[in-house]
Amino acid sequence: MDKNNRNSDRDKMLEEILSSVGKNQNNSGISRAERAAASSANRAASERRSNSGEKTTAYQRTSYSAPSAGNDRNSSDTVYSRTAGPKNSATSERTGSVSRNSDRTGRVSRNAERTGSINRNTERTGRVSGVSERTGVHSAYNTGVVEKTGTNDYNTEQNVRSVRTSNPENNGQRRSRGKKKSIRMSGRLPVVLIVTTIIFTIAISLSILIISVGRDMLAIGKSDDIKIVTIPEGSNTEEVAQLLFDEGIIKIPKAFVFISKLGDSDTKYIAGEHELSPSYAYETIINELTTDKSLEKETVDVTFVEGCDLISAGKQLEEAGVCEAERFVYYFNAGDYGFDFENYLPASTASKFNRMEGYLFPDTYTFYVDTDPEVVCQKIYKNFNEKFKPEYYAQMKKMNMTLDEVITLASIVQAESPDVETMKKVASVFENRLANPEEYPKLQSDPTTYYVDEVIKPNIEIPSEAIFEAYDTYQCNGLPPGAIGNPGTDAIEAVLYPADTDYYFFYANIDTGETFFAETDEEHEANKDMVSDQQSADDENGEE
Repeated sequence: MDKNNRNSDRDKMLEEILSSVGKNQNNSGISRAERAAASSANRAASERRSNSGEKTTAYQRTSYSAPSAGNDRNSSDTVYSRTAGPKNSATSERTGSVSRNSDRTGRVSRNAERTGSINRNTERTGRVSGVSERTGVHSAYNTGVVEKTGTNDYNTEQNVRSVRTSNPENNGQRRSRGKKKSIRMSGRLPVVLIVTTIIFTIAISLSILIISVGRDMLAIGKSDDIKIVTIPEGSNTEEVAQLLFDEGIIKIPKAFVFISKLGDSDTKYIAGEHELSPSYAYETIINELTTDKSLEKETVDVTFVEGCDLISAGKQLEEAGVCEAERFVYYFNAGDYGFDFENYLPASTASKFNRMEGYLFPDTYTFYVDTDPEVVCQKIYKNFNEKFKPEYYAQMKKMNMTLDEVITLASIVQAESPDVETMKKVASVFENRLANPEEYPKLQSDPTTYYVDEVIKPNIEIPSEAIFEAYDTYQCNGLPPGAIGNPGTDAIEAVLYPADTDYYFFYANIDTGETFFAETDEEHEANKDMVSDQQSADDENGEE
């Protein structure tokens, strides 16, 4: 009985599927009459099976072919019905060219209709019904839906459920959205890295700036050398800060301006010379620049005359109470105070008696009593650096002379000449001789001999005949290794711009201050005789 009920249920389901197929096969060309006949045949077969209870059934195939364009095998639809009969009496009536698999394909299509999912998915993707229409029975056969067992309904529902739950279009959209999101994230990554790098760079730069400003304000790790800084009259804070920067006292002028204005020191700077050191903090520098030291410390004026030697200048300073003579000479010869003219000095000075003889510019200086000798030296160096004009460097280069040669020759001209007019002619004599070393190898200047006898020999620690001969122009050829005194501006310009003469000799009357020049040795001997007669006559007149 249960078996008959199952068969009856299956027959009903078959009828419903056939009815669904009739709705979905509008394009197959099967008429309503044909579908009704097939339905009646299937109902009859179901009744026979339920009455006979036979296990074995024979299949009768009835094919309904619908008109179609061409010979497309998919254009025909076949409806299968079961008939009860003996096991060996099963017959097959072939009315078309479609195989048994068409019935199975039809069942799949009907099952899909019953669930209502295939057609809906077909509208979205255009894949399922398209496959059914193109491939006909073969696609349905591959689904494995067969009516022989009672599990077909369950499998069909499972397939339909699977179709309902999986939407290829939606899945594609989700994957696409995921890819777009990944692309967007990857596109943002370089921007994030760039922004992060910029932030770190700014942070590091600010940190370095803060540290640099702090070190400069507190003078951490800076030199403790004392320097002379001259503040011009009427200088504002910005100009003072720039001057301090140029002198190497501070490194960040804007920071100094900020601190100065913060302490309301803009209008309190005092013009004149100030002793400052890079090791001073900003506060100390401001205090030094706003305090008039002349009110607290005693000052003294010292005048160095043209032609004075370095040792004599040291003695003057010591007598004035400025500093010790020996320490002054030592620091003056040491030099290296960072002035421009020092870059033109020779590297080797081993043959010199005093390395910086000639660079103490003759002038009147104001010093504080008990001043550090390095401060005194810097003040004198600064004066020479300012007085030796830029055009002097251009002219000495034009003459193919070094700075040391110009100063050395100027010191000899200074010692030989009583006035500026004489200096230019004396300079021309020495330069003419230097230009003809084969004929006139020696300069033969008396002051060089005096310098050896009166300055070098009394003050040299270890006597050296080589140095004595090197400075005496009656024994050495050409210029001595260094200056024999400190020349002034007139002597320096006389060397750079000498008179245009053919003189190779000169002879001076010390009593009268007159100098006589000659082109030849005969003329020079005549001048010597003339001066000797003048002096003899003066002596006779003096006796009378």
